[in-house]
Amino acid sequence: MKQQTSFPALPAIKPLSLAEQLSQQWLQQVQPFWQNMQSGELISQDGTRLFYQYHHTENAICAVVISAGRMEMALKYAELSYELVQAGYSVFILDHRGQGLSQRGLANRFKGDVVNFGLYQQDFSQFMQQIVQPCQHRYHLALGHSMGCAILAGYLQQQPKSPFSAAIFAAPMFGIYTSFIPNSIAQNAVLALQKFNQYLSKTPWYAPGQSDYCEKPFNNNLLTSSQPRYHWLQQRFQQQTDSQLGGVTTRWLQQAIYAMQDIHQQAPSWQTPVLLLQAASDKVVANKAQNNWYQALPSGLYRNKVVIAAARHEIFMENDQIRDQAFAAINQFLQHLPLD
Repeated sequence: MKQQTSFPALPAIKPLSLAEQLSQQWLQQVQPFWQNMQSGELISQDGTRLFYQYHHTENAICAVVISAGRMEMALKYAELSYELVQAGYSVFILDHRGQGLSQRGLANRFKGDVVNFGLYQQDFSQFMQQIVQPCQHRYHLALGHSMGCAILAGYLQQQPKSPFSAAIFAAPMFGIYTSFIPNSIAQNAVLALQKFNQYLSKTPWYAPGQSDYCEKPFNNNLLTSSQPRYHWLQQRFQQQTDSQLGGVTTRWLQQAIYAMQDIHQQAPSWQTPVLLLQAASDKVVANKAQNNWYQALPSGLYRNKVVIAAARHEIFMENDQIRDQAFAAINQFLQHLPLD
């Protein structure tokens, strides 16, 4: 029997940036760091060009692999990557197909679309095998946000012997927030609309209410209560216009529904230690679906769920107090994580 050790060998992660100082710290610290990140292009099994960035920290024994949410690009995680590297971790980020600087699949590059969610998982598996694992870190942590968690969950369910010691899920997309509309009714409407789309056209339509990329004002946004971080992200999209992405297609929603159903069905056989960070004020993904998934996990699994009060969907883009709570939860989880 292998002896288990606790996690004190890995350093705690500390938030280094204050929201009101973000613009200054971006210019003086984070941007120079980001410009020194290594980048590359991976060709997927179906020939799609996938962009990635990484920082191989000297003497790091653990690599954090970030799986971004929908619409996101690697650059969005510059602040978090800087904090992880300062703590002593290596960092790897893949731009998922159809977003960031990776290849788009439709003539309208703003449409968020995917033929099958399995392609995301296939890309991620290839990224791990060809880029991350050859760097030979002793440990690997998966860190996902929103859609990125759904991708990670599918990957980990298919890879019971994956290289990951644990997964950290921030506001995972295990169900989509539908407000007062029952989830079953919303899902059936989406699936019917996609069938209608397929019948009339080979080109995926935008889902109702979705459109090309446009900047939205901070007031009443669903993502964060931090105005400095919200505006910082908008500036990055202005700076890196090739990463701009609009809303989702009916096909993307259809495939997301199928992927989330599969995640819930396989929850009882989940094997990877997991920390679920739930944003209490999330109106993008469904917290009830997260709770159902978490409750279905095996009873003997090392796991924890932390509900962060007042947090909106973008936990790592939130105000300083909320980010502090997230980092404290992560450090507490890692401190007791059993390792081989």
